[in-house]
Amino acid sequence: MKFPYLLAALAVVSSANAAVTVQKDVSIGMDAAIVEAFNEIASKQAIDDTGVLQLDRVKDAVSSVKLNGENFEITFDETKISSVLRDSGIACWSGLSEPVLVWMTDVSSQDSSIISADSSSFIMKSLIDDAKSCQYNLLFPLMDLDDLQNVNDQTVLSHSDKLLAKASARYGVKFFISAALEKNSEVEEQVTFKWNVFDDQGKILGNGENTGSVEEISKSATKDIAKILMNNTIDSQAQQGSNIIPLTSADEQQTASAVAQEEDLSLGPVKGGVRVLFTGIDNVADYPAISKTLVMYGYESDVNVLAYQDSGVVFMIPTGSSPLILDGTLSHAGEFTKIAPWTYKYNKSHGSVSADGKTGTVTKTTEQIITTDIDKYNGQAYTTSTVERTTEITQEEVVPAAKSNVTLTDDLEYSDNRKGSLGN
Repeated sequence: MKFPYLLAALAVVSSANAAVTVQKDVSIGMDAAIVEAFNEIASKQAIDDTGVLQLDRVKDAVSSVKLNGENFEITFDETKISSVLRDSGIACWSGLSEPVLVWMTDVSSQDSSIISADSSSFIMKSLIDDAKSCQYNLLFPLMDLDDLQNVNDQTVLSHSDKLLAKASARYGVKFFISAALEKNSEVEEQVTFKWNVFDDQGKILGNGENTGSVEEISKSATKDIAKILMNNTIDSQAQQGSNIIPLTSADEQQTASAVAQEEDLSLGPVKGGVRVLFTGIDNVADYPAISKTLVMYGYESDVNVLAYQDSGVVFMIPTGSSPLILDGTLSHAGEFTKIAPWTYKYNKSHGSVSADGKTGTVTKTTEQIITTDIDKYNGQAYTTSTVERTTEITQEEVVPAAKSNVTLTDDLEYSDNRKGSLGN
């Protein structure tokens, strides 16, 4: 792109909207300078990586470019930055001013206990730093006498959510997290981090599980938690409009056209939520799996299947947040690939249903149900109706899952006095 041409194209008068200016060395070139400056600003409100955006998208947020000595002076419209991010399916928000309390127990050692605010735990420090980069702050409990009387590691592991909500009240937080950390016995220096996010009343808002190094799980978990917090807070910018994101390729246009001709239900935002089409579903077991994935990203569990079509299945996803937030989540989640507006391919289907060595034959039995009554005058029994019922029973061998010290469960059982389970 030629310098004079770009200056002419971008030499517009800044609007009343807030503007921010960044200077970049001319040696890197104007195109690279604009993209680099945009990423520097956008990273302060984006949860997802903004590095995927190219100049053709970024330039829409530019108000002006000036040459100031050895630097480009690039001015952006902050409102347009938010629009570019959302239109590109990148989750972004203004963050939280109130801290989020974390009740976390480390069951990777023999003496599991709640990690307190004065702990020297590396995972705690890593989570705090990564949460700040996602525009919210984590607060760990004092674990003083008041906390010790109400909470211990088993309170977290046994999913005693109401007790945690009661103990969290003294900190005045709107959200709290219960979490457990355990070492991977098979892979050295790898850990598994399981967590649940609650509101101040103890209502679960979302949950997740991250496995990898401490650095990896910290970055991924704090981003996932940020999306759940984002979906459960009022963000005035997120509530602006719900325009359908434009198509970006001929393949997407062709796919969208085929879907539009087939569907009986219009896709996109409707009252109470968003209708989306999931393709790549080859097994009914995919339905609860998709629902569980959506819950993990912070959406309610009452997701409904509205229609079955040749191209896929239409789901109704209830949400009070901007539909663009949902689109951004699905567009960047590993479980889905966006192929058209409000149409996503499910990447983790259980596959076609077929019999294998673990499935037995179907047994059919027929029985008759005969009801009788007694004639109270003559003392005689007589038949009033005869009903035949056929019962089909499928026998299937179930392979038990490997046991883990920390499992997601809703009950209060645990294996011994020290280790329990963190539930979803």
